[in-house]
Amino acid sequence: MRGFLIAAAATFVALGGSARLHAQSAAAQPASPAARDSFAQALDKERGTPGGRTLPSADRFTWGDLTIPAGTTVDGPVAAANGTVHVRGNVSGDVFAFGGDVVVHSGGDVDGSALAVRGKVILDGGHVRGEMRSAAPPGAKSASSGPVLTGQAAVQHSLKLMAAWVAVVLIVGLGVILSSSAQLETVVQTLESKFSTALFVGIAGQLAVLPLLALLCVGLALTLVGILLIPFALVAFVLALVGVLTLGTLAAVTVAGHAVVRSDPNVRIRSLRSLLVGTILLALPWFAVALLVNTPWGETIARIVAVALTWVAGTAGLGAAMMARGGVRRVQVFVPAVEVSSTGWQTPTPIGGVIAARRPPAAPPASPTGTPR
Repeated sequence: MRGFLIAAAATFVALGGSARLHAQSAAAQPASPAARDSFAQALDKERGTPGGRTLPSADRFTWGDLTIPAGTTVDGPVAAANGTVHVRGNVSGDVFAFGGDVVVHSGGDVDGSALAVRGKVILDGGHVRGEMRSAAPPGAKSASSGPVLTGQAAVQHSLKLMAAWVAVVLIVGLGVILSSSAQLETVVQTLESKFSTALFVGIAGQLAVLPLLALLCVGLALTLVGILLIPFALVAFVLALVGVLTLGTLAAVTVAGHAVVRSDPNVRIRSLRSLLVGTILLALPWFAVALLVNTPWGETIARIVAVALTWVAGTAGLGAAMMARGGVRRVQVFVPAVEVSSTGWQTPTPIGGVIAARRPPAAPPASPTGTPR
C-alpha cells in the first residue's frame, strides 16, 4: 500500500501537477459545429479591431464556464467562449472571455490582462496586474469599458473616492482661507445668523440659474458686438457661479465645524479647525455609503441621506454667499442693545488723536468750615 502511494505521488509530480494545474471546465456538453463556426466568425471580426488584437485564436478557447481553483496556478492565456471565467487561483498570463464575464474572486490573481468581449470584468476581491477592459461586439456601443467592482474591492474603491473628495475640499478651503479669509468669514456670519433665509435664497438661486443664463444670451444677441461676446459671457457666468457656490459650500462646512470647535482669538486658526472638523462631519454620511456599497437597500438609504444633507448645506451656503454678494457686503444683524454704565471709559470729544479717559469722580461736598467731609 505504501509503495502504491509513493508511485502515485511520483507520477503526479512527473506530470507537473504540483506546479501547474489545468483549469476546470464546467461545460456539460461540447459545442455544436454550427456554434463553433459562428463563434469563430465573431472572433475573427473582433480580432480585426484595435482592442481585439490580443485575443488568442479560436482553438485556445474552452467552451462554457471555466474555473481556476483556489491554490492552483495555470499558464495563460486562459480563454472561455460562451461562458464565464472564475479566477480563484493564479493565472500566469492573460484571461479572456467571449460572450461571458471574467470574475476574479478573493484570493485570485491575474498576472496579465483581463478582457471580456460581450461581458464584464468583475473584481470580487481579487487582483489583475495588467489591463482590465470590457468590449462590445463590433458595431455596438459599449456601455462601460471599466471593471465592475464588488465585495471588498468595491468598498476600497468607494473609500478612496471619498478620501480624494475630502482632500480636494480641504485644499480648496485652505487656499480660500489664506487668500480671502475676510470674505469667507462674512459669508459664515451671514449663514449663522440667517440660515433659513439663506436656504430659501439658495433654492431661488438654483431655480433662476437657467433663466438668467438665457436672458443673458438673448440680451447679448440683440447686437452684433454682443453676439461675439456670448462665449466670453458664458465662461464668466459659469466661473462666477462656481466661485459663489464654492465659497458658500466652504462657509457651510465651516459653520458645521463651529458647532464643535471652540472660539479662538486667531480667526484663521479657528477657520482652519472648523473647516477640518466640518468636512469630516459632512463626509460621515458618504463614509456610510462606501461601507454599504455591497448592500443595495442600505446603500440606497445612506446615499439618499448623504445627498440630502449635502444639498441642504450647499444650498444654504449658496444663499448666504448671494446675500453677502460673495463676501463683499456684510449683512446687518440686529443685536439687542446693552445698557452701558455712565462711569465707563469715555471720549470727551470726537477729535482724532484724543485718547479715552475715565471721568474723575465727583468731589465730596464741603462742610461749613471749608473742609471736606
